[in-house]
Amino acid sequence: MSSSNSTVYMMVIETSDFLHRLEANQFNLFTQKLHNGISNLVDKFQGTVLKHNDNTYEVTFDTVTNAVLCGLKLKANFKYITPKFDKSIRDLKLGITEGKSGKSKVLATRMCEIVVKDKFVISEAVKTAYEKENRNNFINRDDIKILKTGEAQFLTRLMDYVETIWNDTSFNVSDFSKHLGLSTSQFYRKLKKLTGKSPSTFLRDFRLKRAMLMLYYRKGNVTQIAEKSGFNSLTYFSKCFRDAFHILPSKYIQQHA
Repeated sequence: MSSSNSTVYMMVIETSDFLHRLEANQFNLFTQKLHNGISNLVDKFQGTVLKHNDNTYEVTFDTVTNAVLCGLKLKANFKYITPKFDKSIRDLKLGITEGKSGKSKVLATRMCEIVVKDKFVISEAVKTAYEKENRNNFINRDDIKILKTGEAQFLTRLMDYVETIWNDTSFNVSDFSKHLGLSTSQFYRKLKKLTGKSPSTFLRDFRLKRAMLMLYYRKGNVTQIAEKSGFNSLTYFSKCFRDAFHILPSKYIQQHA
């Protein structure tokens, strides 16, 4: 099927950061199967891989139908290639936007990382284009989240701000709503609907993911990374890290030494 115009569609695929916890032999076996599965499907749906690493892919498609169908097939196949022994890593996140500019890529990545878990997230423009290409038929499924234009704008403003303050230990979550020009209750509702999280949980989880990456890439010891991630207390940081990833940060560093 050829697209009626030259619009390109960007898909970002992310597997969970929990992959970093796997033992090396399990990790290699898993990533090999994962990469083979993704490569085969991307080829089948005529996608072009712009770049990829162990747990992220950026792919473009010339038709919206191929992009959406490839995403659905990836989601369906993922459970067959993930190890049964560790449910925490059975997590594949997909986001599709129009265009392949830096802005499109950033939005698609944020759709994967921030929007409610276990959803295949597509922008409103992608849904509209899909309906146009398929005689107004759209696949209505619970596991697809259509990111409305207003939600995409909120996500962009939110994350642009979060990127500047996430590691500030003195930051107060009430500053979120002030900066975004919303009342506290408006902000809470919008964030909860988009991410499924309260402001304090959202910020804590964002900091923990950043902390995990810093630990993985050895950007300091546990105490330094706790501070660099915006945590005032090492004890609290260790507790939150263990609650989120089922491993203490000190043990995590040992595993990846």
